[in-house]
Amino acid sequence: MKSKTVFLTLLGLAVMGCANVIVVATLTPQPAFAQTGEARAIVDRAIRDGLVGETATGYLQLVTGAADPKIVNAMNEVNIRRKSVYTELARRQNVQVKVVAALAGEKQIAKASRGDRVLTKEGRWVTVQ
Repeated sequence: MKSKTVFLTLLGLAVMGCANVIVVATLTPQPAFAQTGEARAIVDRAIRDGLVGETATGYLQLVTGAADPKIVNAMNEVNIRRKSVYTELARRQNVQVKVVAALAGEKQIAKASRGDRVLTKEGRWVTVQ
């Protein structure tokens, strides 16, 4: 594991429909959102430029629908690595991957910087104020 690996702790509440049981899961990815430095740098620049934004689903998405292939490739690399982390966490916690991804998405949106673009659950791109 690289020393620059970012650690992310998610505290998630998963509500099980059967018998009104509430399960509290602490989701802690160890490799976290590990990305290569180059891909992360490209994505960070694209986020600052308003070309890429965080979504409530836990993945990055193009804001405009079109971008330089280098940006698209870097974004896809980050998303693939995120999905890998989410999948491992979901397996360990016995929850669906989309639950882990949504919790991560909420956390990423909450820590978005002023001027960043985020896609709301309603499907609207907004600029963080």
